[in-house]
Amino acid sequence: MVGSVRHGLVAKVDKTGKYTVFVHDARLVSTAGLLVDDKRNTLWVTNSDPGVGDRTGAASKGKLAAVATYDATTGQPRAYYDLGSLSEGTHFANDIALDADGNAYVTDSFAPIVYRIDTAGEAAIFAQDPRFTNGDGFKLNGIAWHKDGYLLVGKYNTGELFRVSIADPRKIDPVKLPEALTGADGIQLIDDQHLIVVQNLGADRTVELVSADGWASATIVRQERSIMSMPTAAAILGDDVYVLNSRLDTLFDPAAHKVGDYLLQKL
Repeated sequence: MVGSVRHGLVAKVDKTGKYTVFVHDARLVSTAGLLVDDKRNTLWVTNSDPGVGDRTGAASKGKLAAVATYDATTGQPRAYYDLGSLSEGTHFANDIALDADGNAYVTDSFAPIVYRIDTAGEAAIFAQDPRFTNGDGFKLNGIAWHKDGYLLVGKYNTGELFRVSIADPRKIDPVKLPEALTGADGIQLIDDQHLIVVQNLGADRTVELVSADGWASATIVRQERSIMSMPTAAAILGDDVYVLNSRLDTLFDPAAHKVGDYLLQKL
């Protein structure tokens, strides 16, 4: 499935490239993060307004941070969570991860904080840290849950990766990297020791990290250049990794010619 920053919808794309709209919900302005919970047949969608969508407005631009859930088979709405109301300031709900129990963790790129939506549907601020606030622009972005009891969270503008304890979210440690992964957008764990990180902001590549010490540190073992601009997310299907070359740079650049095409690149 793919979202749309411009149209605020969710669509299905099959292996032949056929595109079919799956969720069209007037509450959605820009759909950034998607996650399908197969066990509970639930589609999770983050909803934000960076100001370039068809339904952008003064009341929501730079302020909207929400998550909507849908039946993953029918697309029927299930629940809606207003996360932006949990703190003051600007907001952008970006990416989402689920733990084994079904609790959801959501990054806010502008706040910048991590929210938690528990299995009872209660939303709260989960993790905050002064290191999350450094620099301008988008901050927290990609997020992944590790079965050993922590989250891996990427910071877009500085290229850092953090390990956040689920038992004690005040325990936040940087992952030692061989270089800053500036523009780190979507991340996906392949297994316990391998992480895919999609980079844009001029890097336009996907790297595979490996860690042998429980993500205290990591090294780069593979990298692939994107075919088109602005790769944003990765999806794993069997043994294959697909990277979305979103071309969002053309949407955010006022002088650029707007395009509607994108590319799913198989690594």
